[in-house]
Amino acid sequence: MHIDHDNLALHNESDVEQKIIMPLLGEDIYLEISSDKIFPKQYLAPTVLDKTAGRTVGYYPDYTVWMRGFPVFVVEAKSPDVPSETGYREASLYARHLNQSYKTDLNPCRFVMATNGKTLLAGYWDSPPALEVQVANLRLGSADLERLRQHCHSGVLEEFARQCLLRVRSERTFFPYMLAGGPALLRARVPVNSFAADLSPILRLYFTSPSEENNREIIERAYVCSDEVTEYDRILEALLKERLTVQQGTVVEKLEPGRHGEQHVERVISDFRESRPPGGQLQVVQGSVGSGKSLFIRRYKEATQSPSLANATRWAFVDFNSSPSDLSNAERWLCQVFRESFQRENPEIDFSSAGVLRGIYSSKIQMRKPIYDLLAKTSAEQAAIAKANDLASWQDDVEETARGIAQYVLGSRQEVLITVMDNVDRLDLKNQLSAFQLALWFMERTRCFVILQMRDETYERYKNKPPLDTFRTGVTFHISPPRFTDVVKRRLELSREYLASRAGQQRYRIESGVRVTYKKSDLEEFLRELYVELFDRKRNISRLLEAVAGWDVRRALQIFVSIITSGHLSPTAITSTVLGGRSAGISEHNILKILMRGEYRFFSDDSGFVSNILSFDPDWQKPDNFILIEVLYFLAFNRKRKGAIGLEGYFTCRHVAQELQRLGYVPDDVLSALNVALQRQLIGADHMNFTSVGFDDSVRILASGYMHVRVLAGRLEYLYGIIPTTPILERDAAQQLTHFLEIEQSRGSIAPYQKMRAVEILHGYLLRQFEKNRTPFSATGDSGASYVLAQIAGAINHFKNATATVPGDSDPLDL
Repeated sequence: MHIDHDNLALHNESDVEQKIIMPLLGEDIYLEISSDKIFPKQYLAPTVLDKTAGRTVGYYPDYTVWMRGFPVFVVEAKSPDVPSETGYREASLYARHLNQSYKTDLNPCRFVMATNGKTLLAGYWDSPPALEVQVANLRLGSADLERLRQHCHSGVLEEFARQCLLRVRSERTFFPYMLAGGPALLRARVPVNSFAADLSPILRLYFTSPSEENNREIIERAYVCSDEVTEYDRILEALLKERLTVQQGTVVEKLEPGRHGEQHVERVISDFRESRPPGGQLQVVQGSVGSGKSLFIRRYKEATQSPSLANATRWAFVDFNSSPSDLSNAERWLCQVFRESFQRENPEIDFSSAGVLRGIYSSKIQMRKPIYDLLAKTSAEQAAIAKANDLASWQDDVEETARGIAQYVLGSRQEVLITVMDNVDRLDLKNQLSAFQLALWFMERTRCFVILQMRDETYERYKNKPPLDTFRTGVTFHISPPRFTDVVKRRLELSREYLASRAGQQRYRIESGVRVTYKKSDLEEFLRELYVELFDRKRNISRLLEAVAGWDVRRALQIFVSIITSGHLSPTAITSTVLGGRSAGISEHNILKILMRGEYRFFSDDSGFVSNILSFDPDWQKPDNFILIEVLYFLAFNRKRKGAIGLEGYFTCRHVAQELQRLGYVPDDVLSALNVALQRQLIGADHMNFTSVGFDDSVRILASGYMHVRVLAGRLEYLYGIIPTTPILERDAAQQLTHFLEIEQSRGSIAPYQKMRAVEILHGYLLRQFEKNRTPFSATGDSGASYVLAQIAGAINHFKNATATVPGDSDPLDL
């Protein structure tokens, strides 16, 4: 869109904006500034200007141009009856207001421009206009246009922004672990604790089984039924517990698995058995990843299905964990896996039997019967050979075999065929939708009862769009995941029974050198006390464990196993009951240390279940310790708002980047930080995988990300623990922090007061960085950086005075 000089009609300020300024800024024959760098007046906060400018309150510039995290250009539009000089004065004043918040002599908001549609003034924030031209002369090839381009073309602005960035960017980054011994420091491990060997049998049985869906004992005795699920606290309820959204055109029923069955699934399978719909039936079971959909279905099939249905159903499970990377043409794979699973699940049906083969391929045999009869008239042997060749050919055709198995079960045997599309929820968004289409294709092909597991977010977002809109009139089942605490409790009940039945004694040494003898049954008491310490007391560690595990039951069990076996639990602490104590004495900081370090001596991003929210990549354009914090804080603070895709808490990466740009962050750096947070599973994406996001993808905070900012940032153990891998932009601060790592490395431990002193040094460094990089918008105090700095200060003050009362102000992230 060019300026239409020959038919230009300007009546008000809006006309000037739309017909003059927008083409002038964005079109390639003019200033060629990309649209994602141009922001309207709503992007900035109003400020008070002097009376000379004619504005005393609530002034917004009409447009600002941002590059590399800096506002470099202010543009003001005026009505044709207002002098351009008024706009130029206002733009200059606003630019001055912005520049005053940066360090002396930086002044990133250098360029200003104003026009009333007749004359155009351009110059610098601290001087009179350097250029005055008539808008009518800004035509292609004109000298005035060339002068304007030389003054404020996008290339000129970009180079100036780059120079500003170089002035604030730190030259070097120091990692304390590199100064204390390098990667070897992070690779050093601690041995497992004294009880780990004796606990390994129950861990394999009840906590780390790779296929617990096939563990009969877990299915029958450790399944958490719906009436046994306890409630989260208020915050985790919002982040972890799903809220069913029932919209017009769909019916969502919540599954309620009990001790002896589940009425909803029983009903729909019974109805299918009675009506035998000619097109088959698709049943969607939706829920979050790790919510137990696979275990629920397997338990129903193996243990809680009514006897009448159990005797009339045949099952097959198609595991999409082993599916091709692209499901757009996976029909053959689906049929092959179906055939293999059907044979495993139904071994009493002998696929080598001639009778079974005749049943599976009966329709094909019937079609070929005239040919067999004709051959038999001349040679019975030729007819038999033809039949054998045909059977071999049909067996090689997996699609025909799948259809034949379904026909044999549903027709000849008059049974119900149930095919479960398992682990579809673990696919990315594209393949989840492709799996839905595959399920429809398979249902139409076989006319069987298909159960499709789907992620709840996918279903809710796409249920009224292709291909899911074909299922709009169906009833969808929803399953809610059990809590971490409920799952662990049931597994521990089995574990304690197992241990109580074992006799024998074990001996080992504790730190003091004393040899301790304990019965194997004493492990039962240890497990009980550990559970009490973790879950039966109202402490943040319980919330943290559940947040880090998220909805994923498998991850929850993995975390619990790491705590049980950790070498960071001292023998004295874990055997206190054997020595006569009444409590296992496991403190919050012990558990946090285990979550952070796992089997390693020091924390790193590969060592445990939490992340360093002060980290950044030194190769980013403007490295900053607060960038991950700002990402998480923004998403946490806005978690109840709806973004562009209409789902609560989801915002496009572009929106997040533009919000953080006002705090001085380069949009490309923000996108990189979002990818780091995604890969560490602190945030989730609308495409349902943890690989990468682009500017147009939408993200939301996960419970783990929320707890990192809300709780961990205020814990001394966490703040000390992340020091080895925290990038430091000051050599002196890095060297001071390295000293404490060297103490712990040489002695094997470090005193609490030394941890506090290290965190004090870290806090002082972060305060200096915050002051150095503040912008007009971070200086207001409403930012993740200011929030976390207050959290760190609170942790230090609490250590110094543990009895001090905590201020009663509500936390902004809890609102």
